[in-house]
Amino acid sequence: MWKLEKQLSEQAGRLYFDGNSVSDLAERFSTPLYAYSEAGIRSNYRKLHGAFSGHYKKFRIFYAVKANNNPAVLRILQQEGAGADCSSPSEIMLARMAGFSVRDMLYTGNYNSNDEFRYAIEAGATLNLDDISHVQRVSGIKAQEELCFRINPGMGSSGEEKLVFAGPDAKFGISAERAAEAYALAKGLGTRRFGIHMMTGSNILDGQYFPEITARLLDIAGSIAENAGIAFSFVNIGGGFGIPYKPGEEELDINRVASSIVSVFKEKCSEHRLGEPELRIEPGRYLVGDAGILIAKVTTIKEASKRFIGCDAGMNTLLRPALYGAYHHIFVEGKADSSNAALGQHRGQLSYYNICGQVCENTDQFAKDRQLPGDVKEGDLLVMLNAGAYGFGMSSQYNSRPRAAEVLCSSGSAELIRERESTLDLISKVHMPSHLISDSGSRQEQII
Repeated sequence: MWKLEKQLSEQAGRLYFDGNSVSDLAERFSTPLYAYSEAGIRSNYRKLHGAFSGHYKKFRIFYAVKANNNPAVLRILQQEGAGADCSSPSEIMLARMAGFSVRDMLYTGNYNSNDEFRYAIEAGATLNLDDISHVQRVSGIKAQEELCFRINPGMGSSGEEKLVFAGPDAKFGISAERAAEAYALAKGLGTRRFGIHMMTGSNILDGQYFPEITARLLDIAGSIAENAGIAFSFVNIGGGFGIPYKPGEEELDINRVASSIVSVFKEKCSEHRLGEPELRIEPGRYLVGDAGILIAKVTTIKEASKRFIGCDAGMNTLLRPALYGAYHHIFVEGKADSSNAALGQHRGQLSYYNICGQVCENTDQFAKDRQLPGDVKEGDLLVMLNAGAYGFGMSSQYNSRPRAAEVLCSSGSAELIRERESTLDLISKVHMPSHLISDSGSRQEQII
């Protein structure tokens, strides 16, 4: 059975998300609207944590804040026991606002300025360095008791979106050949506790890949430990745990994946005499991706060389389809087929459409030649699935369009967790030079 949002259901012909009518959400909060399920986020975390901790007690999840940085989402995961993987100073600030202790933060920035390093150091986060050149720079700011290095293991994988973060063309990480040199340099400058990290891909549904890449990282760690004369307090194998986006895609058997990873982890730690370091992972999408939807309203049905559905969301709202051809399943509210146990189909006669936004780019299309009900009309609501990760966080104000609102749904209730932007928000930080202000006899009121 195809895995969709577990909180999405159909009742008497209407769609409900975590007990909330999709129509009611749209009427109450307007569109476009991101909605997240608190129960879905908590369930995903507990499922993932239980799969690993049942095999290895010294295990922790560090949530990739970039996936969804809303403080309410961060707070839920902090309450569940997650740490925070932060990729910018602002993410450190957001994590602190959400209650994360600095002891539970890993700062994994890349190509950082000294000011960014200084902020992370003063905040107290553990640094995860992306290059050997960073060692002297951060030590010049403050001697580091603990450091982690991001390793490029020379190979990577991905889902259909081709988001590979390791290998010869990746901009991330230190090569295995120079890794021992980096650790030895840090040790010479006074660092006494070490971690090792990698991130090799994104949205991977091939369960066999994870133990393979884990073994490679542990082999690299063993070589580093021997040549640099250090020990590891933690090993972070990154994220990349995929979720199904398309009908027919199989969900990861996360219990089997966790068991295979831990088995290899223990075997390699024993082989290389690494002791029992803490095992860490840093998922983002797996925790929040299928716990979110995007609701948009149909504005236009256009009959041209193709049939186009225009809606009030666009690539400024959800960038992934335009950026790298990402697939998001789409339902039309009131026309989902409850006879399919996974809500994978629509009722009635179907037609092919291109689903578009309002941005002045032809790439602003959520789907091309997608089958939807033939009776779609203006005012209908589109529900785009798996929008909890890399949705709002990648949105923009392109075409001077304000960003969407976000709500958190919980057992039939919904609360606004980010207000919808207004046009005034677009200009709140801009200033008109005095010599450009119109002056016909007397200075006119400055609008901006």
